Amino acid sequence: MSQMKIVLCPVDFSDLTRQELALASEVCEAFGAHLVMHHNLSAVGPGFTRAWEWHEVHRADDTSSPKAEERLRKILAELPRTFTAEASVSHGPIATIVLQLAEKLPADLLILGSHGWSTEDHASVTERLIERSPCPVLTIHEGADVTRFRLRAAEGGAAVPVLVATDLSESAQPAVEYAFELARKAPLRLHLLHVVPVSADTNAVKAAERSLHQLVPPDLAARTTCQVAHGDSIAEILSTSKRIEPAFLLMGEHARGFFRRFFTRNTAQELLHRAACPVWFVPLHR
Repeated sequence: MSQMKIVLCPVDFSDLTRQELALASEVCEAFGAHLVMHHNLSAVGPGFTRAWEWHEVHRADDTSSPKAEERLRKILAELPRTFTAEASVSHGPIATIVLQLAEKLPADLLILGSHGWSTEDHASVTERLIERSPCPVLTIHEGADVTRFRLRAAEGGAAVPVLVATDLSESAQPAVEYAFELARKAPLRLHLLHVVPVSADTNAVKAAERSLHQLVPPDLAARTTCQVAHGDSIAEILSTSKRIEPAFLLMGEHARGFFRRFFTRNTAQELLHRAACPVWFVPLHR
């Protein structure tokens, strides 16, 4: 992350849009980035269980381009004047268009809200975009606490806590390096977390602790804490998050196959939908 210049934020005019824009505003104000909002007129509604909510938000009189543009102009007018912003409207496959736009800009960060898990009759657009995004993705799900997200020091100058989960693999290294780059540009206190199986012996734990400490550059040693936990990775990450109450959780890609994976697909899905704070995903090739 040499510089954060452009932030792309797709919006669907639901209640989640305000949370997405709160994240986007904080990022743009902290880094002086330019915000690009985008609304897609062809977004497909979710499955039956959430259909009532979707149709309430996307009423017939709001689905035309002029109506969408009018709503976007209103949102733009309400944004802080501390950064520049623009908006656009498209019609077509939402995931494909967002990915194309992210590459064309090019976006340095994609901010997405998640309405729920993938089901048999509805594939989560957020999950698909995380798998294929050419840039890091900052996500927020309904129910997560967006008020704790910040990239600037709180009152009194206290550093902002951030939880960085890593499996210490080579493919996870870019995410850790990205966290260090963020900490050099913002007043962050990093909490590096690695989870070992319950069966891990003392030697394995000590080796993991040494590996974690070796990752920390000297200039950030005073603002970085290392922890090795025992147990299930998802449970330990959520437990640690509850304890330290981070502004956000940052994690990276575990492996690349036919689809990219963050740790494992289940881990990414669980944290995306269960974390009490925003989750910042960093792709391997970022």
